[in-house]
Amino acid sequence: MEQEQWLYLLRSNFYDIDHDAQKLVYEAYRNLVYRDIHFLTRSHELTEDVVQETFYKVVAKALQLRDTKHMKAWIVKVARNHAYDMFKKNKKYRHLREPQVVIDLRAPFLHPTVAEQVEDQIRNELLHEALNELSPEYRQALFMYYIEEKPYSEISQELGKTEQAVAQTMVRARKKLYRYFSRRWVDADE
Repeated sequence: MEQEQWLYLLRSNFYDIDHDAQKLVYEAYRNLVYRDIHFLTRSHELTEDVVQETFYKVVAKALQLRDTKHMKAWIVKVARNHAYDMFKKNKKYRHLREPQVVIDLRAPFLHPTVAEQVEDQIRNELLHEALNELSPEYRQALFMYYIEEKPYSEISQELGKTEQAVAQTMVRARKKLYRYFSRRWVDADE
């Protein structure tokens, strides 16, 4: 289902559309927010909870929206804010860890030595540890910039901050990431 179609159905009276269309709308919604929220929570179960709870909020409020031009950004922001609220209410979620999968993007024709593979594995594990130590706000900003490749202007719009505030968040996030990573990398070398 195309984005415009499911957003249109979401803005109509959701409970009046047929069950199959409701499923399609939910799946499109889930596809939009899942990766973002999972990056924050680092837990499939918590992510599913946030996605489901925020879906009800979005359905309830979608009819009241006046500006549909930024509806996608609004939906993502509702989901993120709910995840942040969950962190604030229950601090135990903040330090959940799941095993991380690291994708090696090198060309298949390159065959690194065993030593290089071990070093890459250690570096990637340390990098994931460092990312997990960052606050959800910093992780989200780094994710949007480096993984989703969004410019500061789009990040600022989605996060509801000024571009200057996003730039400052990125500087702080990079510094924290660098400090943690370099401190741990030096320890790992010894």
